[in-house]
Amino acid sequence: MREQKAIVRALGLRRRDALPAGARAAASAAINDRLLALIDERRTASAGGYLPIRSEVDPRAAMMALAARGIPVAVPAIVNAELVFRRLDGAQDMERQGFGTYAPGAGAEQLYPDLLIVPLAAFDLSCGRCGYGKGFYDRAIARLALRGPLLAVGVAFDAQRMDHVPMEAHDRALDMIVTESAIHRPSTAPGP
Repeated sequence: MREQKAIVRALGLRRRDALPAGARAAASAAINDRLLALIDERRTASAGGYLPIRSEVDPRAAMMALAARGIPVAVPAIVNAELVFRRLDGAQDMERQGFGTYAPGAGAEQLYPDLLIVPLAAFDLSCGRCGYGKGFYDRAIARLALRGPLLAVGVAFDAQRMDHVPMEAHDRALDMIVTESAIHRPSTAPGP
């Protein structure tokens, strides 16, 4: 299973990296528009996003729009090998997290988002997600879901779609995946 996941991960990342920067920017804008339309349909107390690294989808436009609506927005910080979500207000100092990421420092307010925007390496139409292989988001989604209703939305480029993403018992499928061309939900995935 690990080898299958590694192959899917590498292929998804290779496809994502191969997209020209201009195409990624245009696709990210379309993804942000879809995210905001989706979010308009639900009540959100707080949102978790992320600060993009490498060639990831850039969700910052949606995150800024949510903050402008008065919805607190947080980004992940790694604490004791787990993700916690610290409020991003632009005024605090950022600290290096590893993997090329940054997060607000320990003094920032910790939030428990009921909307989580999730990066990924690859996905399938059943909303199976292949991340970067450390399980951070799988564990964070499981913990947040125990606190109450959670909408976990993956964001990806169409190029990252696979026929099948191998899933183990600890892997968490997402509620939906938003790409530049569609919103994919498990209920709309084709049957076997």
